[in-house]
Amino acid sequence: MTSFLSDLHAELRRTRLTRRGSTHRAEDVPLGLHKKYERMERVLLPEPVSIAQNLQDVLIHRHSAVSGNPEEPITLVELSALLGHSLRKRPKNTTSRNYPSGGALYPVETYLISTAIETQLPSVFHYNPSEHSLERLWPLPEAFDMKSIAKHPESLPLSTLIVFTSVWRRSAAKYGDLAYQHALLEAGHMSENILLVATALEINARPYAGFEDNLIAELLDLDETEEQSVHTVTICK
Repeated sequence: MTSFLSDLHAELRRTRLTRRGSTHRAEDVPLGLHKKYERMERVLLPEPVSIAQNLQDVLIHRHSAVSGNPEEPITLVELSALLGHSLRKRPKNTTSRNYPSGGALYPVETYLISTAIETQLPSVFHYNPSEHSLERLWPLPEAFDMKSIAKHPESLPLSTLIVFTSVWRRSAAKYGDLAYQHALLEAGHMSENILLVATALEINARPYAGFEDNLIAELLDLDETEEQSVHTVTICK
């Protein structure tokens, strides 16, 4: 096993640094893109409330939640603070956000699959980081069980799943195969922001890698040759 992992690491870190598969010159790749579902209903989020907690206290108290109340809705004020402080595009900068991205290409998109957002029916949403809004894509199937998303749902508190997907071409145009590593690193940075802000807001959150890829692709209507889920975070009151 150790030999396998070392060989895999060498393949990813050394061989792929050649940017094999890149299709554009670096200067020709557009920066700071994200998807927009312009025909879909928009849920404009309020301005994020300030967070007064000390960073040291937040770091000390961060944990992966194993309990919560999936019946209690996340309010739009809470969701605004969670997404705004973690993922929003900075208003006075054309590309920058509150987390790093290789080449400022931001290949990772954010979706929410939720049965408990205040004033909203159980639905699939896309987060628009420029407008700080949710784009309501479509309702969840009737009698949908959120825990069907999880491969091991026991003791998993879950009313909303934040899904990070990678639009591979967006970064691969410049970095080729190296885009794979960049997307995983970026999703990790985004996840940590979510976890820290959730801790400050006293929202139960947990990073979760054991999700059902096929079901999420179906719920989000993903073309998996172009875009795939790479990480998720569960949130629950």
